[in-house]
Amino acid sequence: MSPTAPPCRPEADTVCLDVTALSHGPDGVARHQGGVVFVPGAAPGDHVHARLVESRPRFARAEVVSLVPGPAHRTPPCAWVEACGGCPWQQVAYEAQLAAKAANVREMLARVGGVTPRRELPIIAAPGEWRYRRRIRLHVDRRGALGYRAPRSHRIVEIEDCVIADDALAAALPLARGLVRTLRTRLATVELVVNGRGGVVLHGVADGPFAEPDAASLAECVAGSAMLAGVALEGRGWRRDAGDVRVLVRPDDATSITQRPGAFSQVNGDANRSLVATVRSFVRPASRILDLFCGSGNLSLPLAADGLAVLGVDADADAIAAARTAAAAGGIRCRFEAVPALRFLRQQGLASADLVVLDPPRTGAAEEAVQLARLRPRRVLYVSCDPATLARDAKTLATAGYAIDRVQPLDLFPQTPHVEIVLEALVAID
Repeated sequence: MSPTAPPCRPEADTVCLDVTALSHGPDGVARHQGGVVFVPGAAPGDHVHARLVESRPRFARAEVVSLVPGPAHRTPPCAWVEACGGCPWQQVAYEAQLAAKAANVREMLARVGGVTPRRELPIIAAPGEWRYRRRIRLHVDRRGALGYRAPRSHRIVEIEDCVIADDALAAALPLARGLVRTLRTRLATVELVVNGRGGVVLHGVADGPFAEPDAASLAECVAGSAMLAGVALEGRGWRRDAGDVRVLVRPDDATSITQRPGAFSQVNGDANRSLVATVRSFVRPASRILDLFCGSGNLSLPLAADGLAVLGVDADADAIAAARTAAAAGGIRCRFEAVPALRFLRQQGLASADLVVLDPPRTGAAEEAVQLARLRPRRVLYVSCDPATLARDAKTLATAGYAIDRVQPLDLFPQTPHVEIVLEALVAID
């Protein structure tokens, strides 16, 4: 029990818990009768009087009855934090969030990957805790309600503000909600994106056909708003644009990429610059880079601007087109190919690269890691937003004779359990 906590007198269906850590998911972690208990809304050091609401052989989930806060607990600034599942670590002091993320990366690499890096670098904090997201994705239910989903539920929580969203996105919420309710086209999701030029673009994905009368409504909405630069709607086999839907992304001070809304980009623009700078600092002495899952060139273009020979590969033809356009506009010599990474590796191998960079989606690069282990590039830089799939793929490389040299965690997602990681693997056995 915490030394400052009052005596806990559990009732028949409650327990007393000391929260010691944060899980890879959204909850605090405690132990009861030798088992793990997940405690929502808690911080390390909290003493909790709780009711066990779910019990399984390997873990249990608790519902907090009362809580004595520890030194890492703070009051969340968001009025919807308990109902919304978006950023469940708001109650945790930022330094404790950083420590938990670094510990979770270390534990996942050891437990899932069976690897211990030679050098674990201190986690890089985000430039700011709040208002950092340059895009937010909201869900639409059948009633037309627009918001985030509640934890472990499909219920929509209609928020009036989002404390981790850019101010412009928060200000655009009422406009987006009003537009969704007037459209005849049934939308499933709505993404609000800062366009990089002082405005906001609304991107909607529909689960049915486009209702042609909506064309006039979209044009009127854009024309009547100084904030909304454009609206892009799409569904299976169709797209409709109104206004200027271009989104400008800047991975560094010298590079500009123009994308369509819906294209992947890091949600935290300022922290993404730290990620780009980290990769830049890791690549030397390599001179020929193969960048797999390159997207629109977030890493490829800055590396090529440094004078390296870079070949970017991605399955998304629209992303590759955006990367090529950005390279031409910036006078950057960089090659791009629109092909899945695994197919490229099987057909063209390493293409003379002495370093492979890969930044796959959250699901990781299981088959690509196997193929890389066969091709044996001298070095691999793996950028990941998921410690579990990174650890799985690092195990594949380690089993093939690679040493896991450096691991650099970065916080691109304050108030959430998510963390970005750059891992370097070196050939250790020939």
